Amino acid sequence: MINRNLILFIILILVSVHLIEAIGFEPCDLCLKQRWAWYISLFLAIIPNFIFNDKNKYFLFFISLFLFLNAWFAGWHSGIEWGFWEGPQTCKASSNKLNENLLETLKSLPSAPQCNEASLRILGLSLAGYNFIISLLSSLVIFRKVRKIL
Repeated sequence: MINRNLILFIILILVSVHLIEAIGFEPCDLCLKQRWAWYISLFLAIIPNFIFNDKNKYFLFFISLFLFLNAWFAGWHSGIEWGFWEGPQTCKASSNKLNENLLETLKSLPSAPQCNEASLRILGLSLAGYNFIISLLSSLVIFRKVRKIL
């Protein structure tokens, strides 16, 4: 059986990001995509408790892998926020200059937060930065546990 602390930890992460969203910090597209690894990890952590009691090491390995890839993705997103590199075209905030065609200008205005601007920074780090740290450390801890099982 996979450690219930892992399941509770993943739930805590997901509840935290949803609470931050509920108090008014709207996530960008890349922020939402970073949650996928946590949802997949939660699913993978729950399955062995009901079906595959003897296959825990495989589920833990895949959780570790997903969180490692999520750390890479969150680090890439953090770099976009800091301006170290360009992100996808959807990450750029458009200018608010009015041109001849008002309808085209209104269509081009961003309807969601731009992923090249952090909507919240805590102690200088954006949530993508914290996700990088948490995902990487979690991945390494889980992988270490997998190695002990083998």
